[in-house]
Amino acid sequence: MFSYDAEKLKSGLRKVGIVESDTLMVHVNFNPENGFRGTPLDLVKALAESVGEKGNLLMVSIPFRGAAYDYLAQGKGFNVKKTLSMMGLVTEMFRRREGTFRSLHPTHPVLARGKDARWLVADHDRCLYPCGRGSPFEKFHQLKGKILFFDVGFGAITFFHYVEDLLKERIPFPVYDERLFSVPVVDADGQSHLVQSYAFSKNVRRMAEKLEAEMERQGKIRRGRVGNSRFRLVTVEDVVACFTAMVEAGNLPYELVPSGGQRRHQDDE
Repeated sequence: MFSYDAEKLKSGLRKVGIVESDTLMVHVNFNPENGFRGTPLDLVKALAESVGEKGNLLMVSIPFRGAAYDYLAQGKGFNVKKTLSMMGLVTEMFRRREGTFRSLHPTHPVLARGKDARWLVADHDRCLYPCGRGSPFEKFHQLKGKILFFDVGFGAITFFHYVEDLLKERIPFPVYDERLFSVPVVDADGQSHLVQSYAFSKNVRRMAEKLEAEMERQGKIRRGRVGNSRFRLVTVEDVVACFTAMVEAGNLPYELVPSGGQRRHQDDE
């Protein structure tokens, strides 16, 4: 009843607003019970075909679960070719697919395939702020990208970190921890380097659901369904505009974490 193939999926994505030549960042959860007739790799292929040869497909391939600060404090290294993505099976299949490039950053490496892929992932190792200036997330913004949530909640929005970096001087508390980490990494040529990076502050909870509610109120979220799979689409320009307006109005999508209180993180999303 809910079964669908790659062609029906691509048709559904077109109806929600994805066109060839788009630069599309996908957050995805592969659930066979939702009806897709194919493997996670087949899903990757369908997503890539939805933006075509003139577009770009991006996914985030964070190598940990939990908080970036805690992960970096463990002193683990990062190998751009070998370190697994912990963002789900589809991202790992995308990482392994020939023609996919991965940015060299220990906490928020981005996977890219398409006409601008090499440029999108280049020089991420030079970014002290993992989702900030010079990162693939800034380039994604420059390309006026779109974000697709495929059978996942809005809380998966890693692009949130880019916008908070963009607005960090206007947010009345630090969004980064003050510690600067030096992380051993191995690049695509097998060469070892040290990459420096700050981690996001653990003293605030990032409330993506509050941003989602405001974007929903403004009619900035497009919804679609194929089989039993549900997806939502937003543009990065709308995310930045909405987030900025919320900060300017003092309606911050954050919650301060009491000292010694329970912490929740979005760093692995």
